[in-house]
Amino acid sequence: MTNEEYMPSYEELTVPELKLTSPELRAGALYFGKFCDDTCKEFMLCRSETGDRRKCVNEGKEVTRCGFQFFGKVKKHCLPEFTQYYKCIDRVWFNELGYAQCRDLQHPFDECVKEKIGVERPYVGYFSKRRLYTNDRPEPPPEEIMIKRSTTMPPTKEELNERKLQSIVRPRGHLFSQSFGTRVFREESGEPIPHEKEES
Repeated sequence: MTNEEYMPSYEELTVPELKLTSPELRAGALYFGKFCDDTCKEFMLCRSETGDRRKCVNEGKEVTRCGFQFFGKVKKHCLPEFTQYYKCIDRVWFNELGYAQCRDLQHPFDECVKEKIGVERPYVGYFSKRRLYTNDRPEPPPEEIMIKRSTTMPPTKEELNERKLQSIVRPRGHLFSQSFGTRVFREESGEPIPHEKEES
């Protein structure tokens, strides 16, 4: 990295933090995810298209702002239901923070969030379902996409046999995909990278 490389200042990176514990975040996670769905998508789309998290600081701030907005509404309209629910999650055995033993307290919170905030609890599989998202931000030109692709070829079958491996080992740095929507990751850094758009 050289002196010419742009780095955000501490002032740009400093934002108010949501002062919530793990049980509280766990209790409100599904509703928060749905309430701030588009805001989170915009942040992840920026990360994926630019490959440069420095260019997505403002989008990240919007995610935090949306979190304040959602949990502020919960505090105003559903605090008793939320408090009972997250305290139950906090008491789950072995610190699992599970939902199963708190269903009787989940339903009142579900109804309150649906009635007072307008967010219905997302069904199982909602966040892993492929959904279209559009925005007004222009797609960055290809030359601005910071992707380092590996030119290393995977080993041949003969090479693997010589190594006496029982299964194929993926060389470090090769691309691979996971079944989380349409995201593709780099093995070296674990960061999502842009991929070819699907033709409609």
